Amino acid sequence: MKPQSSGPIPSEILGLGGGNSDELVPRGQDRFLLETLMDNIPDGIYFKDKASRFLCVNRAQADRFRVKEPAELIGKTDQDFFGPEHAQQALADEQEVMRTGDPLVGIEEKETWPDGRITWVSTTKVPLRDSAGQIIGTFGLSRDITLRKRAELALAERTRQLQQRTQQMEEQMRMARELQLAMLPQRFPTLPDAANGGALEFFSFFLPSGTVSGDFFDVVELSPTRVGVFICDVMGHDVRAALITGMMRALVEDLSAAADHPGKLLSQMNHGLVSVFKQSGATMYATAFYLIADVAEGRVLYSSAAHPDPIHLRRRQGTVEFLAPGAGRRKGPALGLFEKADFPTFECELGRGDILALFTDGLIETESISQEQFSAADLLTAARRLAPLPASEFLRELIAEVLRFSQRDEFDDDVCLVGMEVKP
Repeated sequence: MKPQSSGPIPSEILGLGGGNSDELVPRGQDRFLLETLMDNIPDGIYFKDKASRFLCVNRAQADRFRVKEPAELIGKTDQDFFGPEHAQQALADEQEVMRTGDPLVGIEEKETWPDGRITWVSTTKVPLRDSAGQIIGTFGLSRDITLRKRAELALAERTRQLQQRTQQMEEQMRMARELQLAMLPQRFPTLPDAANGGALEFFSFFLPSGTVSGDFFDVVELSPTRVGVFICDVMGHDVRAALITGMMRALVEDLSAAADHPGKLLSQMNHGLVSVFKQSGATMYATAFYLIADVAEGRVLYSSAAHPDPIHLRRRQGTVEFLAPGAGRRKGPALGLFEKADFPTFECELGRGDILALFTDGLIETESISQEQFSAADLLTAARRLAPLPASEFLRELIAEVLRFSQRDEFDDDVCLVGMEVKP
């Protein structure tokens, strides 16, 4: 079939005949209606021969090629207008349609133009058949989807960037977790006591609810017979809380001169945190507990900054109680809230076989499925029942008891538990 001019649509393309008196469309009006459609529809319509040369195009398709009249396209191919990438792909698609007789419906085509432009169309390509049913070319309809495609590509690129940043943040969080774990004591002092043959043994359980934690603890050897145990819980359990724990570790090391006096240490730490929080404008605080165990003198000095009271198990007396300030005495406020705050130091006896268990509030604020809270009283009850167990098992079973109560495999909040046993 020879390429046609851009005038009236050829009958062999339209495949239409005349009407009769019973038809709704009068004779001859069918051609007028289709030509009107071709001239006004915003989608590009085209017919091609077996060599993929244009036989007929509508006004919209001519506008896309930036030619004044549709007739200027007759006899030309995509290679006369597009870059090689799209022209070759379009030709291959049309050859496949003619070979198989199967249409390509709604395919997305990336159009590359010689001037560097890139546009996108949604195209349907169908085999063009003559009156005998023989394939003589193709015809199709293309809808410009450039704006939509650019938005999709921009969204995909934004998603890729976000995924990349998320991956970087996850890697940084993993590094932060490793660094935070490295800040925790890797080995503990044993402090053998020549006077009564006693020694200290430590056990620790660090269970962050997220990648990083707001909980922190440290054990510092003060002398051959004395050790300092520090534990804290920073508000929240995110990166900000983890950064504060790093500050507190530095403060514990920098304030070693005050390590012999628990209340003094907490007071100086509070002063440093108040100053930092005031400069940053952040509303932050931390609970903390610091004790000094002296195995030579058989006593414990301790001070609390609104922190949960540790468990004190006395094996020789057969008692399990909280290491609390006592009647009529109050612990200090949380660190970082008040510049002028008092942190009293208290004292109690420490005997052979005693166990001290310091913990953060994640252990006693766990809720069950029915939203009942595992309280400090519940923890004390469990500790009394488990008291006969060896120290390591005693502490491990305390954690298991809370998890059984919650009916979960892990805690909702950070949990830190540090145990110290005076070994005979």
